[in-house]
Amino acid sequence: MIHEVIIPNPLLQSSLSTCENETQCFNVAQVFCHHCPKHLCLKHLMDHNTINVTRADELLSEIQNHTEFLSNINIEKSFENARNKLDLWKNQIFNNIESIYSFYSNEIHRLEIELKHRVNNFKNSFQLKMLSLQTQLLSLKEDIGISQQQLLPIELNLNQLHQSLKSVKCDLYFDIKNISFQNLINVYNIFSYNRTLSSLTQLQPYRTISVDNIEKFITSKSNQSILWLDTQKQLHYIDENFQTRQLTIPYRSSISSNQQTSRVNINIIDIKWCPFANVYLILFPQYLLSFDDKTNKFTSISITRYNDYPFHCISCLNDTSIYISYCTSGMYIELWKYSCINSNDIHMDECIKHWTCLSNDKTEWISQMNTNSSLQIGLLIHRGSSIYRRFELRDEHLNFLKKIQLDNDYVDAFFPFQSNYWFIKSLSNKYFIYSTDTNIYNLSTFDFPFGLQQFGVDSIVISNDKEELMICDI
Repeated sequence: MIHEVIIPNPLLQSSLSTCENETQCFNVAQVFCHHCPKHLCLKHLMDHNTINVTRADELLSEIQNHTEFLSNINIEKSFENARNKLDLWKNQIFNNIESIYSFYSNEIHRLEIELKHRVNNFKNSFQLKMLSLQTQLLSLKEDIGISQQQLLPIELNLNQLHQSLKSVKCDLYFDIKNISFQNLINVYNIFSYNRTLSSLTQLQPYRTISVDNIEKFITSKSNQSILWLDTQKQLHYIDENFQTRQLTIPYRSSISSNQQTSRVNINIIDIKWCPFANVYLILFPQYLLSFDDKTNKFTSISITRYNDYPFHCISCLNDTSIYISYCTSGMYIELWKYSCINSNDIHMDECIKHWTCLSNDKTEWISQMNTNSSLQIGLLIHRGSSIYRRFELRDEHLNFLKKIQLDNDYVDAFFPFQSNYWFIKSLSNKYFIYSTDTNIYNLSTFDFPFGLQQFGVDSIVISNDKEELMICDI
């Protein structure tokens, strides 16, 4: 296998330079090498070509090693150890907990099936990626020459796969707590790896949760619980064991009994997770509540509204900052600081700053506000009642960073993921993944018309219809 060469006109030989090889050579430089790149004689061109062929062979060997690694990922020993621990626990406890033993034995079996499904999906996905790289390399070897530029993207992709494989965690978490009969055992799957989000394929859910007429939802991320709102403005809570219950808000009934309060004012308009206080925030047009899922307690948060304007949306940073947007002419946002006392109850200390002129157009207003872990704040800005929408990213001081503009379309909703990605739903019901690192958005391989949220470390929750939530590895 050799490079393509250009044979110079013999009449021009005298004007050509000598070979530029690393070791001194006085032969005429007849071709341009894609490996260096330098002008070389034919002999040294062949030497350099051998280097590329050898590197291609090394990459093929690396792919084979990764394939073997994938085939050796085995969860059987982990589940065998878990069952042995369970049997030992069974022999040490009284006979009247036999029913609890049976329950968790079935749970381990279900988790085993679930994790096998997730691992198989992972293996299949990586095998397809490595097969693609292998095919590219074999195709290159059949060509006349292999250039460094051709190998570079393959090496980069292979390095990403290598990092992902090194990070694989595939295990069954098993823990026994001697607290009470109901809390003796805690069991769940461990499955994580460094994601390559730019190369997402079609997602396959490893768990689905039935819901009824969902409108929006939010997750607690690390705590792995979900708060969702239905179309009747009723709140529902899904705990870490995926048990669902409807929540009764104590303040709603007392407020609705006031005949002068309209029905609109007691409807929930926004829900967010507050990471620093570890509580959910529930925003109404005229007041704000927190919900602590550990104590199952709602608390009213005292806050003075600007000129008695109704609230419109809310967002939290990872510190004690809360941003609140008002439903008024123009874009008006306040920054509040809070403190947490008495079991994480939030107490607003003071309004630190307010912005009244984020836009010179007084017909513009903010319909959605959200933050990511890089302290970026996303704003979805409308103009009057028109279809115009503008998605802006701003810093924690609301200084403008960038506008994310779709081609011949408008952003209709957005959802942050980790520190550098935003999932975007367009007004024409198209779905994209935007990277702040590359400033590029790509078409998503899956839809999320009713929302998308991070779930734990390596999973997301997607709602692509009103009757189901899907949890997927990503």
